Parts: sequence; C-alpha cells; structure tokens
Amino acid sequence: MVRILPSSGLAVLNGDDPNVLWMQSQTCARVITFGLTESNDVRASDIALDWPSGMRFRLHADGETRALRTGLTGKHMVYPVLAGVAVALAEGFTLDEVIPRLETLTPTPGRMEAVPLANGAILLRDDFKSALETFDAALDTMSEIPARRRIVVFGEVSEPPGSQGPIYLRLGARVAHIVARTIFVGGSGVWNSFATGVKRGGLPRDGLINAKNSVCKAIEAVRENLGPGDIVLVKGRDTQRLERVSLALSGRTVRCDISFCQANVRCEACPMLECGWNG
Repeated sequence: MVRILPSSGLAVLNGDDPNVLWMQSQTCARVITFGLTESNDVRASDIALDWPSGMRFRLHADGETRALRTGLTGKHMVYPVLAGVAVALAEGFTLDEVIPRLETLTPTPGRMEAVPLANGAILLRDDFKSALETFDAALDTMSEIPARRRIVVFGEVSEPPGSQGPIYLRLGARVAHIVARTIFVGGSGVWNSFATGVKRGGLPRDGLINAKNSVCKAIEAVRENLGPGDIVLVKGRDTQRLERVSLALSGRTVRCDISFCQANVRCEACPMLECGWNG
C-alpha cells in the first residue's frame, strides 16, 4: 500500500517499529512518523497512568509541546492517539482543535475499558480480542495499577505464533508476579502449560483456579470476596466470549455457558445471554 502511494500521498508510520519505519524507504509520498522516540514527527513523553481515568502525557507535534489527557488506558493506547494527531495535523487541523476532541475520547467497549462495579471493585475489560501482544500489553498496564488485589480472568491466545506450550508457560509465570488470583478459562492442553508457569512464578496454589471451559464457573470464582480496591482484568479470545464475565460482574444475568461462539451479535444484545441453552 505504501509503495503505490503517489508523490502527493501521505504515509503515517509508526517510527518506533523498524518493520514499519522501513516502509519509509519504499515510497515517494510524504511521510509522517509517530511514536515515543525523539526522532518521530509526532511523539509522546512523560507517559503516566491516570487510573482509572486513562493516561496523561506530553504531546510533541507541529513544533509545540502540550499536556494531554486521554480516556484510553495503557501505554500501548498512546500510539493510536499519536497516529490520530498526525493525520489531523496533515489534514489542516490545529492542536487547539485536536486536543479537546482527544480528551473526550472513550475506550471501545471491551478494549482496555475501565468499568467501576457496584461493590467498589473496578473491572478492566479487554475481552474483545486476544493476540499474544495484547496479553502482554494488558499485563503491563495491570502491573502499574494500585490495588488491594489484582485478579485476572485469563482466556486463550488467538492465533498463537508458534508452539502453544512455551507461550502459556511464559504468560503463566508473568501473571504470577502481577496478580493475587487468576482464573483460567480454556482447554486442558493449554491449561497444563499455563498452570506450570504460574506455579513456577510463585503464585500460591489457592490463587490459581481452573474454570475449564465454563464461563459460569469463572464468574462464580471471580465474585468470591470481590470488593473495594480490587481490580479485575478480563482477557480472552473473541470466540470464548469472556465478555459474559464482564457483563455478569456489571449486574447482568448470565446463563449462557457455551464454550465457543461465532455469532455476529455480541453477548450484550444476544437473547440467549440470560436464558441459556438448556432445552
């Protein structure tokens, strides 16, 4: 796509990713780079978590430096903000026009979405997709959040790049250093690797729960003693529909417990969510 841009075109590239920045050499179009390093045209510095409101950082663009707050959560979410700024400036908007719009931006449902619960806990929904890099990004953010207890409902990685055993072993060990409790939802094969990683990471045995493929068991497990100061991350593959866990914690009745779903409708609007499939 970058190669076929005309000289009057524009390529907006992530300057922190060498696999993307390389494309700069493949186009005759104008290039704007964004990222965190100083070589970028649009960049961010002094990034800090502003939990649970989002993130704050200093924006450097168009020869100016501005303070910016965004309702998006996670350092990785700063990148799409910077890309948006780059496009807006290229289209002739000013920072005075762009920044107020960005500061009213809210998360896409199910993508690093902070949801306060009635019991005083806060739910961090990242249940829409689960590529491997998004697991690490969510855990990076989770590790920064001040909490009485960090709890994670962990599903399966979608399209794992390579052998699954080492992937789940590493993720399990990482989880053990961040959370007080983890509830795993998935098949027995990946569970064994994940559980081994968690144990090697030093999480006490009572902090690891296998819900197998049952969302309802996961809901029951995560609700135990949940209260003020607790943070719950829900992270899993789209077809697992772990959003049912998030919906249940938010007060919806959930009786659907199927382990795999490819319906075009999301659980929140599905007529089977509350009635279930029995009979």
